[in-house]
Amino acid sequence: MDLPTPGQIETIMRRAADLAMAHSAMRDTLIVDEKSRGQFVTNADIEVEDLLRGEITAAFKGARILGEEKGGALDETATGWAIDPIDGTTNYVLGLPIWGISAGYLQNGRSVLGAIALPELGLLLSAEAKGGLRVNGQPVAQRRPLRAPKLIALGENDFEAGSDTDSRAQLFRAKGFAVVRYRCAVFSLASAALGRLSGYIEHGCGLWDVAAAEIICREAGMTVAIR
Repeated sequence: MDLPTPGQIETIMRRAADLAMAHSAMRDTLIVDEKSRGQFVTNADIEVEDLLRGEITAAFKGARILGEEKGGALDETATGWAIDPIDGTTNYVLGLPIWGISAGYLQNGRSVLGAIALPELGLLLSAEAKGGLRVNGQPVAQRRPLRAPKLIALGENDFEAGSDTDSRAQLFRAKGFAVVRYRCAVFSLASAALGRLSGYIEHGCGLWDVAAAEIICREAGMTVAIR
């Protein structure tokens, strides 16, 4: 199978963003389920994942897909897609604009292409290996390291005790950083790639959270470490 291109995944992501925004406009009608404590899924999450799966399968025959809501399997050396239909579902349900959609393509376990949509902000980031960062389909220069103010985002989830995250926040404050927690890895990582954050740290991300962000942040000139 030929490698997908940024233009191809951008087209698919725009359709996913339109669907998510249509549901957001009728937020009072969302069907919300709590899949685990503090973790929610809506009918919009399911429909957006269905759209992504259908569009990716149609465009790239035989593609393997791992999705947050409907599962799948990609091991450390696999080739395929990891998708997150709506990251930041709690924010989405409450009407906060801090959510995003992510689709990343891995080749032999390494992220080589990805796209992140931040629909409420009208932004679509994409990147392929050695191709640089694109925003809304247009190439942009590498981000410049922030000098001041120093602002870092931390993830918060059930994989790490809140007290441990609090301790990490204090360490960064001691180094002169302001600390925020948006409860959306995709939004935070895209913001870092755009130079709007000094960085992002989270313990316990899923592959669907980082498959697109890894290549986007690298191509934006950031240092990326995934353990």
